[in-house]
Amino acid sequence: MAAQCFAMLGASQKPHPPSKAKPVLYYFNVRTGGGVIEDPEGQVYSDLQAMRVAVTAKVRDMIAEGDQKGEDLRSWRIKIMDRANQPVLTMMFSEALDPKAGWLG
Repeated sequence: MAAQCFAMLGASQKPHPPSKAKPVLYYFNVRTGGGVIEDPEGQVYSDLQAMRVAVTAKVRDMIAEGDQKGEDLRSWRIKIMDRANQPVLTMMFSEALDPKAGWLG
């Protein structure tokens, strides 16, 4: 499952809507039960909200896929970094399933 992590996070399901903001490159580092998987390429999003929505959907998909394989990924954590390797947001995978968690602002 960990090997497929970046393939799922990097694959956009639909184009990001146009925005007046300058696109931003984000890196998605995932802490699993066995260590950290660092994102070597990152993904560009039109703004912070677009990134949050896309990442939440992708994390939900990863959890569902893990469930189908008998792997519980809810304790995994994703740390989103900017181009300067500064933390932007951190989210437990379990938060993606909780609409009250405030992850989507």
